[in-house]
Amino acid sequence: MTVKAVATTVAALLVLVWGGACSPPAGGPGGAAGLGGSSSTGAAGSGAPAGSTGSAGAAGGAGESGNGVDAGADSGSVPNPGACSKAPAPAAGATVIDVRAPSTLAGALATAKAGDRIVLHAGSYANETVSNRKFGTPVFVEAAAGDTVAMAGARFTSCDHLSFSGIQFSATVMLDGSANFTFHGVTLDGGASEEAALQIHGQGGAGASHDVLVEDSTIRGGGRTIFVLGKFAPSDAWNHHLSFVRDDITCGSHNCFQISGGRDMVIDGNRINGTTTAGVLTAGATRVAITRNRMKGMPGKSPCAAQIASPGMEWDNYAGVENMTSTAIVIANNIIDGWGSAVQLDAARDVAIVHNTVADGTGVRFNHRTPHDQMGNVILNGNSDIRIWNDILPSISLATGEMKPAFESNNVIWNGGGGGPGDVASMPIFAGATADYALAPGSPGIDTALINAETPLVDFENRPRGAMPDVGARELAAPAGACP
Repeated sequence: MTVKAVATTVAALLVLVWGGACSPPAGGPGGAAGLGGSSSTGAAGSGAPAGSTGSAGAAGGAGESGNGVDAGADSGSVPNPGACSKAPAPAAGATVIDVRAPSTLAGALATAKAGDRIVLHAGSYANETVSNRKFGTPVFVEAAAGDTVAMAGARFTSCDHLSFSGIQFSATVMLDGSANFTFHGVTLDGGASEEAALQIHGQGGAGASHDVLVEDSTIRGGGRTIFVLGKFAPSDAWNHHLSFVRDDITCGSHNCFQISGGRDMVIDGNRINGTTTAGVLTAGATRVAITRNRMKGMPGKSPCAAQIASPGMEWDNYAGVENMTSTAIVIANNIIDGWGSAVQLDAARDVAIVHNTVADGTGVRFNHRTPHDQMGNVILNGNSDIRIWNDILPSISLATGEMKPAFESNNVIWNGGGGGPGDVASMPIFAGATADYALAPGSPGIDTALINAETPLVDFENRPRGAMPDVGARELAAPAGACP
C-alpha cells in the first residue's frame, strides 16, 4: 500500500496503549472487555502484513457487489478515501411503503422489494432485530420529510443492501454478518451505555460484515462509539471495506473508534471530538486510511488522537491473538490539537505519517512493547517500518528500546525529537486563530515538502498541492479541489 495511491483516488470516488499518554480500555490487559472483547458479544478479531516501504499495493479484485463503497481493493491497497462518496438514492417512482409506530421496520422489510422506499413517519420505534433480509439492490429506509423519527437501536443479522437516512437511533445499531449498508444523515447515539453506538460485528456464524458507508452523520456516546469487532483469525476473515466520511463523531467512554478485526477501511474528512479517551484505536487492523480529519481533543483530558497497537496476550489473551497486529496504516492530512499525543505507536508495523498538522502535545510517541501469543512467542518487537515526513509536529518521542523511524524527512519539529534530512527545528508560524492552523506567509513549512512515491497529492481540503507542496495538512493558496 502507498499513501500516494490513497491520495490520487480521492476525486475518482463519485458513486457512493496503555503506557504513555493513552490507557487501556475498560477490562484491562486480558480482560473480557479489553481490546477485543465486548460485554454483549463476548470475546472477540487479525492482521496480515501488507506491502513494504514505498511499494505499490497489488491490484485489488472486483470486490463484493455493493453500494459504491467497495473500491475493489481486496488485496494490497487501501480503498478510496471518501471525499466524493455519496450514498445511493432511490429511483424516481420507487414504490413507497409507509410505516407508522407501533408498526415495525421488520414488518415492512418482509414485504419490500429491491428499490422500494420504506418511509417512517414521526414517532418512537422499538428496538428491532432483523434477520435474513437480502436484496439485490438497496431498499431505502428513510424518515418522512420534516418528521422526527427515533428508533431505539436495531440489530441486523445476515442482511444485505439497506440504506438509511434521516433516522435518529438512540441505542446500539449492530451489523452482524451484514453487507452493503449505507447510513446518510442519521444519528447513531450510544448514550451513557457501555455498548457501542455502531457495532460492525463479524464474530458469529453469519461471518464478516462488509461494504458499509456512514456519511454526513452524527455518531456519539456509548463505550467504543464505533466498534469494529472481527474474528481472531487471519485478516481475510475480518470485517472489511468500511468507510466513515464527513461525520461528526464524539468519543464515548473508551474511544471513538476501536478496530479489532477490520481491514480496507477509510476514516476520511470527519470531525473527531475527543473527550477523556483515545480517538482511533487499532488493535487488529490492516490497510486503514485515517485521512483529512479534524481531530479536536480536550486539553489535559484527551490522551491520544490515534493509537496504533497490537494487543498480544498481555491485553487480549484469546486464541489467535497473534493475528491481531496493526499494519499498513496511513495517517495523512489530519489537523490535530488538544490531545496528549497525536499518534501513539504500541507495537505496529508499516505506518505512514505524512502531511499532518499537530498543534500541541507530543507529535508521535513510540512506546516499546513486545506482545506475545498464548504460547509465549513474541508477535512484534516494538514498532517497525514507521515513516514520518512532511508533518508539522511539536516533537517525536522514542521510548527506550525503540528504533528511530525507518524514514524521517522534511518535517517542521519545534520542540525536539527531529533529526531526519530536511527536518526544520523552528516554529511553523500559523496564520490567525480563525485560519485553523493554516500556514502564514514566511512559515518554514512553505514549499519545503518532499515528494516521493507515497506523498499525497491533495491536502486537508482535497485541494491539489502542486509541484512544490507545503509541509503540514493545509496547502497555502491552493486552488479549490474538484470535490471539496
